[in-house]
Amino acid sequence: MLVLAFDTSSPVLTAAISDDNIIIDEINLWMPRGHMAQLLPLLDGLLKKHEYRINDVEAVVIGSGPGSYTGLRIGMVIARSLAQMLEAPIVGIPSLDAIAYRNITERALIAPIIDAKRGEVYTARYCSKAAHVMRLEDFKSANPEELVQLFVAEGYEHIVFAGDAVKLYAHVFSEILDGRVEFAPEENWWPRASDLIHLAWPRLERREYDELYQLAPIYVRLSQAEEMWEQRHRG
Repeated sequence: MLVLAFDTSSPVLTAAISDDNIIIDEINLWMPRGHMAQLLPLLDGLLKKHEYRINDVEAVVIGSGPGSYTGLRIGMVIARSLAQMLEAPIVGIPSLDAIAYRNITERALIAPIIDAKRGEVYTARYCSKAAHVMRLEDFKSANPEELVQLFVAEGYEHIVFAGDAVKLYAHVFSEILDGRVEFAPEENWWPRASDLIHLAWPRLERREYDELYQLAPIYVRLSQAEEMWEQRHRG
Protein backbone atom coordinates (compact mmCIF):
# COMPACT_ATOMS: atom_id res chain seq x y z
CA MET A 1 0.00 0.00 0.00
CA LEU A 2 1.45 3.38 -1.01
CA VAL A 3 0.78 5.82 1.83
CA LEU A 4 1.08 9.61 1.53
CA ALA A 5 1.34 11.59 4.78
CA PHE A 6 1.77 15.25 5.60
CA ASP A 7 1.41 17.74 8.45
CA THR A 8 0.85 21.51 8.23
CA SER A 9 0.24 22.25 11.91
CA SER A 10 3.68 23.73 12.60
CA PRO A 11 6.31 25.95 10.93
CA VAL A 12 7.87 22.74 9.56
CA LEU A 13 6.04 21.50 6.47
CA THR A 14 6.57 17.73 6.48
CA ALA A 15 5.58 15.08 3.94
CA ALA A 16 6.46 11.41 3.48
CA ILE A 17 5.58 8.38 1.39
CA SER A 18 5.81 4.76 2.42
CA ASP A 19 5.33 1.27 1.08
CA ASP A 20 3.11 -0.15 3.82
CA ASN A 21 4.99 0.84 6.99
CA ILE A 22 8.40 1.17 5.32
CA ILE A 23 9.32 4.82 4.76
CA ILE A 24 10.45 5.53 1.20
CA ASP A 25 11.25 9.21 1.60
CA GLU A 26 10.46 12.25 3.74
CA ILE A 27 10.83 16.00 3.22
CA ASN A 28 10.88 18.53 6.07
CA LEU A 29 10.95 22.24 5.18
CA TRP A 30 11.04 25.23 7.52
CA MET A 31 8.05 27.22 6.32
CA PRO A 32 6.33 29.49 8.86
CA ARG A 33 4.07 30.74 6.04
CA GLY A 34 3.01 29.62 2.59
CA HIS A 35 1.77 26.09 3.25
CA MET A 36 -1.07 26.43 0.74
CA ALA A 37 1.22 27.52 -2.09
CA GLN A 38 3.92 24.94 -1.39
CA LEU A 39 2.13 21.80 -0.21
CA LEU A 40 0.78 20.44 -3.51
CA PRO A 41 4.04 21.07 -5.46
CA LEU A 42 5.94 19.44 -2.58
CA LEU A 43 3.74 16.33 -2.66
CA ASP A 44 3.91 16.14 -6.45
CA GLY A 45 7.71 16.43 -6.41
CA LEU A 46 8.05 13.81 -3.68
CA LEU A 47 5.99 11.30 -5.66
CA LYS A 48 7.68 12.04 -8.99
CA LYS A 49 11.12 11.67 -7.41
CA HIS A 50 10.30 8.00 -6.86
CA GLU A 51 8.41 7.59 -10.17
CA TYR A 52 4.95 7.56 -8.63
CA ARG A 53 1.85 9.43 -9.75
CA ILE A 54 -0.80 10.85 -7.46
CA ASN A 55 -3.18 8.10 -8.63
CA ASP A 56 -0.79 5.50 -7.17
CA VAL A 57 -1.53 6.72 -3.63
CA GLU A 58 -3.67 4.18 -1.77
CA ALA A 59 -4.07 5.90 1.61
CA VAL A 60 -3.75 9.43 3.00
CA VAL A 61 -2.53 10.27 6.52
CA ILE A 62 -2.87 13.80 7.88
CA GLY A 63 -1.57 15.47 11.03
CA SER A 64 -4.73 16.77 12.68
CA GLY A 65 -3.29 19.13 15.29
CA PRO A 66 -3.47 20.95 17.56
CA GLY A 67 -1.32 23.71 16.15
CA SER A 68 -1.59 26.60 13.71
CA TYR A 69 -5.25 27.31 12.92
CA THR A 70 -4.51 28.35 9.34
CA GLY A 71 -2.06 25.52 8.72
CA LEU A 72 -4.46 22.92 10.09
CA ARG A 73 -7.31 24.13 7.89
CA ILE A 74 -5.14 24.07 4.77
CA GLY A 75 -3.77 20.61 5.46
CA MET A 76 -7.14 19.10 6.31
CA VAL A 77 -8.87 20.52 3.23
CA ILE A 78 -6.14 19.22 0.93
CA ALA A 79 -5.99 15.80 2.64
CA ARG A 80 -9.74 15.33 2.43
CA SER A 81 -9.83 16.51 -1.18
CA LEU A 82 -7.07 14.07 -2.17
CA ALA A 83 -8.77 11.17 -0.37
CA GLN A 84 -12.06 11.97 -2.07
CA MET A 85 -10.48 12.33 -5.52
CA LEU A 86 -8.50 9.10 -5.15
CA GLU A 87 -11.32 7.23 -3.38
CA ALA A 88 -8.64 6.32 -0.83
CA PRO A 89 -8.97 5.83 2.94
CA ILE A 90 -7.88 8.66 5.22
CA VAL A 91 -6.52 8.59 8.77
CA GLY A 92 -5.98 11.61 11.00
CA ILE A 93 -3.21 11.41 13.60
CA PRO A 94 -2.88 14.10 16.27
CA SER A 95 0.27 16.14 15.72
CA LEU A 96 1.09 16.05 19.44
CA ASP A 97 1.02 12.23 19.28
CA ALA A 98 3.69 12.40 16.58
CA ILE A 99 5.90 14.66 18.69
CA ALA A 100 5.52 12.34 21.67
CA TYR A 101 6.30 9.32 19.48
CA ARG A 102 9.55 10.90 18.27
CA ASN A 103 10.63 11.51 21.86
CA ILE A 104 9.43 8.23 23.34
CA THR A 105 11.39 6.98 26.34
CA GLU A 106 10.72 4.27 28.92
CA ARG A 107 12.16 6.32 31.76
CA ALA A 108 10.12 9.52 31.70
CA LEU A 109 6.80 11.25 31.20
CA ILE A 110 6.64 12.93 27.78
CA ALA A 111 5.03 16.36 27.54
CA PRO A 112 4.83 18.00 24.10
CA ILE A 113 4.27 21.74 24.49
CA ILE A 114 3.24 23.79 21.45
CA ASP A 115 2.95 27.57 21.57
CA ALA A 116 -0.79 28.36 21.66
CA LYS A 117 -0.22 32.14 21.85
CA ARG A 118 -1.81 34.33 24.53
CA GLY A 119 0.59 32.94 27.16
CA GLU A 120 -0.59 29.32 26.83
CA VAL A 121 0.62 26.01 25.40
CA TYR A 122 -1.15 23.09 23.76
CA THR A 123 -0.20 19.94 25.58
CA ALA A 124 -1.04 16.44 26.78
CA ARG A 125 0.87 13.93 28.90
CA TYR A 126 2.23 10.70 27.44
CA CYS A 127 4.05 7.63 28.68
CA SER A 128 5.73 4.67 27.02
CA LYS A 129 4.10 1.27 27.26
CA ALA A 130 5.63 -1.77 25.53
CA ALA A 131 7.56 0.52 23.17
CA HIS A 132 4.35 2.36 22.21
CA VAL A 133 3.39 5.88 23.15
CA MET A 134 0.23 6.19 25.27
CA ARG A 135 -1.66 9.46 25.74
CA LEU A 136 -2.84 9.86 29.34
CA GLU A 137 -5.33 12.72 28.91
CA ASP A 138 -7.22 14.83 26.41
CA PHE A 139 -5.52 17.70 24.62
CA LYS A 140 -5.74 21.03 26.39
CA SER A 141 -4.43 24.57 26.41
CA ALA A 142 -2.75 25.59 29.65
CA ASN A 143 -0.78 28.35 31.29
CA PRO A 144 2.85 27.11 31.70
CA GLU A 145 3.01 28.12 35.38
CA GLU A 146 -0.18 26.19 36.14
CA LEU A 147 1.11 23.22 34.16
CA VAL A 148 4.31 23.15 36.21
CA GLN A 149 2.33 23.15 39.45
CA LEU A 150 0.34 20.16 38.17
CA PHE A 151 3.57 18.23 37.51
CA VAL A 152 4.85 19.13 40.98
CA ALA A 153 1.60 18.08 42.66
CA GLU A 154 1.57 14.74 40.85
CA GLY A 155 5.17 14.02 41.80
CA TYR A 156 6.73 13.19 38.44
CA GLU A 157 10.44 12.41 38.75
CA HIS A 158 11.49 12.85 35.14
CA ILE A 159 9.69 14.83 32.41
CA VAL A 160 10.76 15.30 28.79
CA PHE A 161 9.44 18.48 27.15
CA ALA A 162 9.39 18.81 23.37
CA GLY A 163 7.89 21.47 21.12
CA ASP A 164 8.38 25.05 20.03
CA ALA A 165 7.13 26.36 23.41
CA VAL A 166 10.36 25.02 24.95
CA LYS A 167 12.09 28.09 23.53
CA LEU A 168 9.56 30.36 25.28
CA TYR A 169 9.04 28.63 28.62
CA ALA A 170 12.08 26.45 29.36
CA HIS A 171 13.05 28.79 32.20
CA VAL A 172 9.64 28.31 33.86
CA PHE A 173 9.95 24.53 33.86
CA SER A 174 13.63 24.52 34.85
CA GLU A 175 13.24 26.89 37.80
CA ILE A 176 10.44 24.94 39.48
CA LEU A 177 11.08 21.36 38.40
CA ASP A 178 14.85 21.71 38.74
CA GLY A 179 16.64 18.39 38.06
CA ARG A 180 13.48 16.56 36.99
CA VAL A 181 13.21 18.24 33.60
CA GLU A 182 14.78 17.31 30.24
CA PHE A 183 14.36 19.24 26.99
CA ALA A 184 14.32 17.40 23.67
CA PRO A 185 16.71 18.64 20.96
CA GLU A 186 15.16 21.22 18.64
CA GLU A 187 15.07 18.82 15.66
CA ASN A 188 12.58 16.72 17.67
CA TRP A 189 10.18 19.58 18.45
CA TRP A 190 8.03 19.17 15.33
CA PRO A 191 5.69 16.51 13.94
CA ARG A 192 7.28 14.32 11.26
CA ALA A 193 5.25 12.78 8.46
CA SER A 194 7.17 9.51 8.81
CA ASP A 195 6.03 9.26 12.44
CA LEU A 196 2.44 9.92 11.35
CA ILE A 197 2.71 6.89 9.07
CA HIS A 198 4.11 4.66 11.82
CA LEU A 199 1.30 5.73 14.16
CA ALA A 200 -1.37 5.30 11.49
CA TRP A 201 -0.20 1.96 10.15
CA PRO A 202 -1.93 -0.28 12.76
CA ARG A 203 -5.22 1.43 11.93
CA LEU A 204 -4.62 1.10 8.20
CA GLU A 205 -3.92 -2.61 8.65
CA ARG A 206 -7.16 -3.03 10.59
CA ARG A 207 -9.01 -0.80 8.09
CA GLU A 208 -10.02 1.55 10.88
CA TYR A 209 -10.25 4.62 8.69
CA ASP A 210 -11.69 8.01 9.54
CA GLU A 211 -14.98 9.04 8.00
CA LEU A 212 -14.07 11.57 5.33
CA TYR A 213 -16.73 14.16 6.17
CA GLN A 214 -16.34 13.86 9.94
CA LEU A 215 -12.55 14.15 10.15
CA ALA A 216 -11.68 17.66 11.35
CA PRO A 217 -8.69 19.51 12.81
CA ILE A 218 -8.12 19.44 16.56
CA TYR A 219 -8.27 23.09 17.55
CA VAL A 220 -8.60 22.64 21.37
CA ARG A 221 -9.96 26.17 21.68
CA LEU A 222 -11.48 28.85 19.47
CA SER A 223 -9.21 31.29 17.67
CA GLN A 224 -9.02 34.81 19.10
CA ALA A 225 -11.16 36.11 16.21
CA GLU A 226 -13.81 33.45 16.86
CA GLU A 227 -13.83 34.20 20.59
CA MET A 228 -14.32 37.92 19.90
CA TRP A 229 -17.16 37.12 17.48
CA GLU A 230 -18.89 34.96 20.10
CA GLN A 231 -18.47 37.61 22.78
CA ARG A 232 -19.98 40.29 20.52
CA HIS A 233 -22.93 38.12 19.57
CA ARG A 234 -23.59 36.96 23.13
CA GLY A 235 -23.72 40.63 24.09
